[in-house]
Amino acid sequence: MPSQHYVPTLYKARRVPTKQAVCAICAERTRGKTTLVELGYGVSVHLCQAHASPEFQTRRSGRDLVLTLQRLWHAHGCLTVARSNALRRHLQACSGAEARPRPGSYAWPELRQAAETAFAAGQPAGLVIAAFRRVHENGAAHPPSTRTMRRWHTERRWMARPPPESAYAS
Repeated sequence: MPSQHYVPTLYKARRVPTKQAVCAICAERTRGKTTLVELGYGVSVHLCQAHASPEFQTRRSGRDLVLTLQRLWHAHGCLTVARSNALRRHLQACSGAEARPRPGSYAWPELRQAAETAFAAGQPAGLVIAAFRRVHENGAAHPPSTRTMRRWHTERRWMARPPPESAYAS
């Protein structure tokens, strides 16, 4: 007859928040509120305050977060191409490598800086993009496309070094 020792599950876990998703890393040990963290490529995870913090996400150049999620997703049989791409992009973002320079107004450096400041603050990408496109829709130059601004969000450049405060930041 098998022994009846304790095996942790979420079914009867105590002190686990029941009105929100548990942390993707902590699972039955989740304490406090969780935040939806977008990693790009359509991939997002709920993380507790400690795991959602920039300190954890950038620890060892992002490898702690990437290896943890990669092993969890592999164990659950759901390590998809999109998730692998998101993890690869996270490592690139944390490496601090500069993107190649773009000429003139093509890069919209001030707008990009303001958008990255909002993304780094955890504001949803869709709301940030819609707000900035609305502000600049009647300007002298056409604002970047929604796809370009989504790429800015996906690149997560603020992970390596936070963007400076911007006049656009709310």
